[in-house]
Amino acid sequence: MSHHFRRAAAAAVMALALHGAEASAQTVFKITQVFPSTHWHYTEGMKVFTDAAEAASGGKIKFEVYHAGQLGKETTTTVASGLAQFGLFVPSYEPAKMPLTSVVELPGFHSSACEGAAKFAELSREGAPLYEEEFKRIGVKPLYMIVLAPYQVVTTNKKVATLEDLAGLKIRALGAAMDQSIRLLGGVPVRVTSNEMYDALTRGTIDGGFWPIGSTRNVGLDKVFRYTVQGPQLGAGSTFFGISLRVWNGLDDATKKVLTDAGRKAEQHVCAYLDNAEKDVTEWLVKERGFTVTKLPEAELKRWHERVASVGEDWAKTMDSTNRPGTALLKALREVKVPAR
Repeated sequence: MSHHFRRAAAAAVMALALHGAEASAQTVFKITQVFPSTHWHYTEGMKVFTDAAEAASGGKIKFEVYHAGQLGKETTTTVASGLAQFGLFVPSYEPAKMPLTSVVELPGFHSSACEGAAKFAELSREGAPLYEEEFKRIGVKPLYMIVLAPYQVVTTNKKVATLEDLAGLKIRALGAAMDQSIRLLGGVPVRVTSNEMYDALTRGTIDGGFWPIGSTRNVGLDKVFRYTVQGPQLGAGSTFFGISLRVWNGLDDATKKVLTDAGRKAEQHVCAYLDNAEKDVTEWLVKERGFTVTKLPEAELKRWHERVASVGEDWAKTMDSTNRPGTALLKALREVKVPAR
């Protein structure tokens, strides 16, 4: 870490830790994130957080948001260096640094974005296994968690109504659990980020993807997707917004409360947005784009779930083999109880 970065991080901590007259000075924090400023991650998540924190602090806290990886493509590195104090973390983009976080992306554990976020939050609070085993190691204190609504299989040119229809199709994947799920269902996983989806689909690099329908219009994929399969709980991607643990530990209790409350507000807002978007965007696609929705009958749905039933156990064994507590974390996820939302 350069002397400049160390000074910047220390100055941010010092400014918020001061009391009395000096505490009235405005502190500007930097946020790094890899998506464009028009993405819902900012408009429905980070902006909700920053607006709430600035208001609750009486304007003493301000934020500068750097979009599209302007400060660096790896959020963990940018925050650890002190170049930014806050960041949006995408575990599937940095799997070597956050392998355990993928537990919340496994199939069969959530039926909505709000349920997924609540379970993720329980595993990530201080003292909980994911926080203790992973987030402390990378020096991050999570402030709000996001799990997308369960992925659907969405395709461009072929309707999928059975496992046989999916066989051999090149399907977008992101992360080891998704790779395995696609293989077990008979597809061919191809690693593609959300920012690469449109080009990959239009060029025929992939035939479709595991994808959250609610994000389809935002990134222009309504122009290429034609079919979807609803029903299977196939897991979903996760992200979280956090602060450097070093910076967090230097803050006073009042500031910590401001940030914690803002995080809770953002988490509740963004999960409701995602769940509502699933319904609203599906209806729009059917009406405006002639989108075809296939809801699997119970017998076929059972076949899909049986195919992916082993993904969680295999994930745990893989983590265990690398001296990470995969089995224990999977058990903790299965035991998480969250209120209906």
